[in-house]
Amino acid sequence: MGKVQRPPDETSRKFTEALLNKNQKPLKRQRSNRSARSTASSARRRQHDDGCVTCLRGTLHCYNVCILIIGCAALGIGIWLLVTDFGARKVTPVVGNQLYEVTTYLLIAGGGAVALLAFCGCCGTIREDKCVLSFYGTTLAIVLIVLGVACGLAFFFRSELAGHIQGRMKQTLTLNYGVEVRTNAENKRLTDAWDAMQRQLQCCGVVGNFTSLEGYIYYSLNTKWITSQKSTNQKVPESCCSSGDVKICTGEADFNGPPRFFNSELFKQTNPFLYTNGCYDALIKYLQTYSAVVGTVAAVVPLFLVFGIIISFCLCSRVSGYGHDDEVDL
Repeated sequence: MGKVQRPPDETSRKFTEALLNKNQKPLKRQRSNRSARSTASSARRRQHDDGCVTCLRGTLHCYNVCILIIGCAALGIGIWLLVTDFGARKVTPVVGNQLYEVTTYLLIAGGGAVALLAFCGCCGTIREDKCVLSFYGTTLAIVLIVLGVACGLAFFFRSELAGHIQGRMKQTLTLNYGVEVRTNAENKRLTDAWDAMQRQLQCCGVVGNFTSLEGYIYYSLNTKWITSQKSTNQKVPESCCSSGDVKICTGEADFNGPPRFFNSELFKQTNPFLYTNGCYDALIKYLQTYSAVVGTVAAVVPLFLVFGIIISFCLCSRVSGYGHDDEVDL
């Protein structure tokens, strides 16, 4: 009997499978070698980048602590300038210019934003979150612009102070001070501003010294306020007085000197309780000083913000680079 032969198609299939298996083994080894080399190279890059990221992270942590302190200081200065007895809100009606008040609000907003961002920066640094770090850097740039505007306004206001302030002071003191303060909100605001200024700056009237007609005597000569004081015989408001006998200061009590008697050869006594210098010179000095403070703070803080913007975006780029390396390794 003849031998039983396998079908030729089955023999051919087994031969082809054996040949393919023999050829695939070197291919798998080649792919494995390439993957190992790529993993080793990625590990070396990762080790180098880990050192950079650690350095950037530590620097950003220290920076956030510093910027938190600076932001709180700027916020505190802004609030103090706003709520002090003769603060930014009281300055505006006297000088007729809102730049000082607007600059103070910008300083408060910038300082508060910087302090809040310091916390966000810490969170983004710890988590190494690209989105948080990007938001942190972008918002720092916006705050930088806001504080730059505040700095410019402060120094512009400082240079434009003396333009029309004296005329504005005479107008408001003549027409608005103490007139219908219960029914007229604008007159009430101006009266409160004048009283706060005279107490804070220890002055009385518009400009000049003891002998000036625009000093403390301006109340008796030119203001509508004096007509409402006939029943009390006051010559100046109580805000023109230092601590002591208020009635002698305001002219209600007998005293052979100011404010009842002005530039008289017979009565030359000095009133120890009355501010006799006008407010204009003291006001200009006050505003120049505090606008310089606001401008300096608004100029110094952005210098620190530039440093933080650079660090945050550098760290953001390093963090995003890890994702790229991981994709290559796959």
